[in-house]
Amino acid sequence: MAPNSEIRFIDTPKGLQALCDDLAGCDVLALDTEFIRERSYAPRLELVQVASRDGVVAAIDYGTLGRMDNDPFADLLRDESILKVFHAAEQDLEVLSALTGELMPTMFDTQLAAGLVGYGAKPGYGALVEAVLKIRLPKGESMTDWSIRPLTEAQLTYALDDVRHLLAVYDKVHAALTQSGRFEWAQQECDRLVGAVAAQQKARENPETLYMRVRGKGGLDSAGLCVLRELAMWRESEAQRRDKPRGSILKDEMLVEISRRSPKRTQQLRNLRGIQPRDLDRYGDELVDLVARALSRPRAEYPVAEPPSPPPDEATLALADLLQAVTHTVAAESGIAASLLATNGDLQRLAEAYRRGESLSLSFLEGWRGTLLGERLRAILEGRSALGWDPKDHSLRLVSL
Repeated sequence: MAPNSEIRFIDTPKGLQALCDDLAGCDVLALDTEFIRERSYAPRLELVQVASRDGVVAAIDYGTLGRMDNDPFADLLRDESILKVFHAAEQDLEVLSALTGELMPTMFDTQLAAGLVGYGAKPGYGALVEAVLKIRLPKGESMTDWSIRPLTEAQLTYALDDVRHLLAVYDKVHAALTQSGRFEWAQQECDRLVGAVAAQQKARENPETLYMRVRGKGGLDSAGLCVLRELAMWRESEAQRRDKPRGSILKDEMLVEISRRSPKRTQQLRNLRGIQPRDLDRYGDELVDLVARALSRPRAEYPVAEPPSPPPDEATLALADLLQAVTHTVAAESGIAASLLATNGDLQRLAEAYRRGESLSLSFLEGWRGTLLGERLRAILEGRSALGWDPKDHSLRLVSL
């Protein structure tokens, strides 16, 4: 922390405006959030931590301030001339988009970037600070309930540590990326993350597709999926109306089981293990009506059920293993964790597509992944290269044929 550093706790509009006035000239800010998502439909923002190169380190108490018209900090977040630096930004982007009304495109995620310069797949913040700066951070407040006021000094110290060292970490990671020629790769990863969060938000805005996000629906036929679609829309509406998490209304597994059985009477719901009597008293008749409504739709409006995939044969499994070995070889050469290059599921699907004679789509290897790994996988599949063991240095090598 800079010698002239100033720690602030902001819980008044006047204090927030003064902080934003001081931060307005910055070109980069470190950011983190603390929120509670277990009790409400949407995550409730409690704190935003921010740090600048000028030594300002502040915690903004949105649990006390609440949502404000003409929020000056929201304006600061929207300012595209300021780079916003996070670590593990996905949930922060989601929570802050509710504050700003939009996703921030000018952001940098040190977790994503660090994975490209040898720090492993998705390193935790404390581990990265220790690896880069040789500073060990305390972990004592990781299970804090951030909605309780007043916050203790230990809680504030823990929260502010999440941004106090973040710009120093960013500088080190940025330098390593620049030296290795991988800064553009990191930017691609950050852009990809923003796009993924935007896609998730857009999907939630379409009630007709909510059922596609329900876990465990794989065995349902078209009629069951039609019921699930109706139930998922109802659950979303009920969760919004009551400001409760979706799972506290009915869990995914109960939606799927009701969809599978399609009960015609409320009494039939009582035979389902896991459904609470209070839920039956509150929702039982309505759930049966929803099932009937879904099944009364024309068959042409039912979702299409994907047929179960046959288990892969031994040759496909062997090919997937070969592709995984190639990926691990490239990972060892590049210093990038194999799981950041391609997942085992991606490689399994690629092997299955090749064995079925389908065109080789490497869409999961776009951008820098395509440059680093995609061409090598294609060369293996097309017989232009092979993987062999080098007994001299005890490593796998890709050999052109």
